[in-house]
Amino acid sequence: MDGKMLQDNNGNTSSKRVAGISMISTGASYLLAVGVVSIFKEVADPGTAIMVGKSLIMTGAALLGVGVFEGLKK
Repeated sequence: MDGKMLQDNNGNTSSKRVAGISMISTGASYLLAVGVVSIFKEVADPGTAIMVGKSLIMTGAALLGVGVFEGLKK
């Protein structure tokens, strides 16, 4: 692979990779925040809070996976 992590083989910035990495980072930060808050306070609806973080991480991973399949096409 000739490009850097956020770039495709032509050197262009891949919006899918940028969005995927930012969504995974946001989801992981959200889950960490929910975990820290739950240590010191009772979280009203922890199931929903955890599901939001998981869905952000899964969506970001799917966007990164799309980049892999686009690379296989070439």
